[in-house]
Amino acid sequence: MRINHRLSGLVFAFAVGLSVAYCSYQWISNPDRGARRAVEEGIVRESRRILHSYLAGESSIEISDALHRVKSAGKVYIYPAADGWELSGQYRRGGERAWHAYLMFLDRDGKLVTLSVEDSAPALLERGASEPQLEVSPPN
Repeated sequence: MRINHRLSGLVFAFAVGLSVAYCSYQWISNPDRGARRAVEEGIVRESRRILHSYLAGESSIEISDALHRVKSAGKVYIYPAADGWELSGQYRRGGERAWHAYLMFLDRDGKLVTLSVEDSAPALLERGASEPQLEVSPPN
């Protein structure tokens, strides 16, 4: 028996097109995706506020995070953990060329659990020695 490849190709293309259209509709019309994005944006904004509070003496800070990624700084992420959120990003002070990496753990309410930064600023090193939730290590 000969198979009509032209007809089977059309049937296959039509089936793939329908399944892609259905999956796209399900993805776009899912209200949970928008709600999760809103929660993640709130967590990132809170992490910015916390980072600014630890770098309070700085006049201007540029942050690369999940809401505003600077590709030259490196990768960033926000990840839901079992008991809160994990965020990573980079920051640099005004006038500096080097980026400083940070890793932050927040609980479900957006309260700081731990903050790890790679920085060698004396004020930050001193504050890291006195606060248990802040870990400061020299940059690589």
